[in-house]
Amino acid sequence: MSLVDGAINHWRPRDGETVRTDWDPDLDPAESVVDAVASAGLSPVMVHSTSWRVEDRRIVLTFVVVVERPATDPVPLVPEVVTRAELARGHATGAPTAVHLSQVVEHGLRHLSWLVHEDVAISAALPAWSDALAGYAEEPFRAFGREPGD
Repeated sequence: MSLVDGAINHWRPRDGETVRTDWDPDLDPAESVVDAVASAGLSPVMVHSTSWRVEDRRIVLTFVVVVERPATDPVPLVPEVVTRAELARGHATGAPTAVHLSQVVEHGLRHLSWLVHEDVAISAALPAWSDALAGYAEEPFRAFGREPGD
């Protein structure tokens, strides 16, 4: 993601929803992500894992990657302005049955909003992001055994 005129943009492949990469077991997963983003022509500024889920019998780690705004659009990727989404909801002891990319992005940006205020390294790496993330508030921890609306 990057900021473009104060708006958060998600860089996605022309023919896909988001950048995906296989994990090289000789690397930390974040290093694999940095390599994938760099090979797509972007320069990572901040990489942080925000969630995981099971998809097609595989564990998928999700990372928010903030990149420098490129001078020109990278050929394999296109920017897309991020819009708000409802979070995917499961139950207290299980994951949601379906998760859309927009919900993963929403969750990641709420997480990043918290980190920008609480983590010195993230705050230092993303000084211009505070305003863009102002509307994203992390949710309080939901109590076990209680579903939303109960």
